[in-house]
Amino acid sequence: MKKLFALAIALVLALGCMSAFAAEGPIEGLFYSELPDNTLKITVSTANFGTDQRDTKMMKLWEEKMEEYLGVNLEITWQIIPWDDFRSNESVNLAAKDLADVNTYSQGELVNDYGAQGVVLNINEYADYMVYYPTFVEGVVGGQEGINNPDGSSYVFWDGYDNDVNLAGAQSFAAYAYRFDVLKKYDLKPAETWEEFKDLCAELKGLIDSGEVDAKYVLHNGASWMAFYRGFVGTFHTWDTLYWNGTEWAFGPIEDNFREMLTELHELYELGYINPEFQTDDSADNEAENGEVLIVPTNWAGSVQTWNAQSDEGIEWGLAYLPASDHGTAWKWGSKITGKNLGTTRTMGIIINAETEFPEWIVTMVDYQYSPDIYLMLNWGVEGEDWYLGEDGMRHYTDKYMAQPVSDRPQLLADEGIMSSASARTGIPFVPQIFSTIAAYGDTEPWWNAEKGYYDGHYWYETAINGGVESISPFDRAPVVNVPTETSTARASLKSACETYAKTESVKFIKGELDITDDAVWEAYVEGLKSQFKGFDDIIEAQNAGTDLESLKYYND
Repeated sequence: MKKLFALAIALVLALGCMSAFAAEGPIEGLFYSELPDNTLKITVSTANFGTDQRDTKMMKLWEEKMEEYLGVNLEITWQIIPWDDFRSNESVNLAAKDLADVNTYSQGELVNDYGAQGVVLNINEYADYMVYYPTFVEGVVGGQEGINNPDGSSYVFWDGYDNDVNLAGAQSFAAYAYRFDVLKKYDLKPAETWEEFKDLCAELKGLIDSGEVDAKYVLHNGASWMAFYRGFVGTFHTWDTLYWNGTEWAFGPIEDNFREMLTELHELYELGYINPEFQTDDSADNEAENGEVLIVPTNWAGSVQTWNAQSDEGIEWGLAYLPASDHGTAWKWGSKITGKNLGTTRTMGIIINAETEFPEWIVTMVDYQYSPDIYLMLNWGVEGEDWYLGEDGMRHYTDKYMAQPVSDRPQLLADEGIMSSASARTGIPFVPQIFSTIAAYGDTEPWWNAEKGYYDGHYWYETAINGGVESISPFDRAPVVNVPTETSTARASLKSACETYAKTESVKFIKGELDITDDAVWEAYVEGLKSQFKGFDDIIEAQNAGTDLESLKYYND
């Protein structure tokens, strides 16, 4: 009897201790640790994407909304370094187990190995603390199973997207930029096919050589960090990495179609159409703005707007969809899925230190960023002050931005911490992006297609409309792949090493330092690429063996 009494006393004391260390949280019925002074103190490691977001209007509003939702005070120590440096340090920090409580993340499957080691929190163990993130998960092929590892774990809150206008457009590498002023003057037009593109390059080179057009080169790369071939892989129905080609998983840079593309680029180089410094010049911006180049096949949404705003008088840049080839309509990279989703090639998101003191609070906090309360505000700003709802039912930025020159608008938005600026990432990156903002603050850009001729449009909309359904790369609608965690980790390492090798060697093929027409040389290149990762063929085989073709039924574009 005394023992039973002692156990009862112990149970009462234990329950008393639990209640002393439990607190009411934003999700009713769940356990939350009691916070000292009702304050959640955490460290956050993230990047500066061009504008420091910490003292902006939107960051202050984010903190206010977050504190109101959580019902606690926030005390965040921010660790922020430039984006390029941040990405370079990520793998080092993971290996050293040197993580903040919450961390911006951009290395894809690399995290799985460290999650399995107990370095990164398995957020699926805290699924009950998620209210808003699951809505974005539902848009993924296969739903929750589509993002889970084979053991049921998931270590990343993946970057979310709200495709509120339901267009499968893209943000980059989906159109060539042409000097419209030159084309119009000489009664020329952008190319619809690859053969037309080569003919156009020849005509433009002739105009340069005759002195009629004051330019140095026909073609130039958008930036030195870009692989020049990224502007051409879609035309030849291949890719620059491990990708789903519609039939199987393959490594693009060793495919026959990739070799065909390099052969064509070598021909353009030999004919003198391509700037010899295409892979070392920092950026095409100066050349585009001062008229030294006539076509830039690698560019981002907004590049043409910037060039036209900064260009010498008389220079007009415009866009046209990628040229088709014998393979069909050119594929574009990054065709967006409709509705709310996490994308198809998940590489970026947020990870949580497995040793953080208050994981349930942090999971709830990150999950709340997937609420419209947060991501709508951070993408658009404050209604009435930064945007308004137009008669067309669409949101529009106010004259606070739209009355200013196009070139000034991105920085004005960034100064407020509005994410659509692309240089201010407010909250804890990555907060879901709303795609209608892409076309909202810039003026329309010059475009061309065969039906309309020269007209004005927006990059993201026009790449969907001009490309059509046929332009959606199979890679952007790939099936779910189920492979062991160690295989997915190896796959990430394979891609990194082999992509780097392909980028370096491709320059040699384009410039003729390696003979692209020599089968022995090509085979040596293929073997050299495979040697960058031991077990290359085994990983590709495992990738195909783990492919769930049934998952393709989830797509409805």
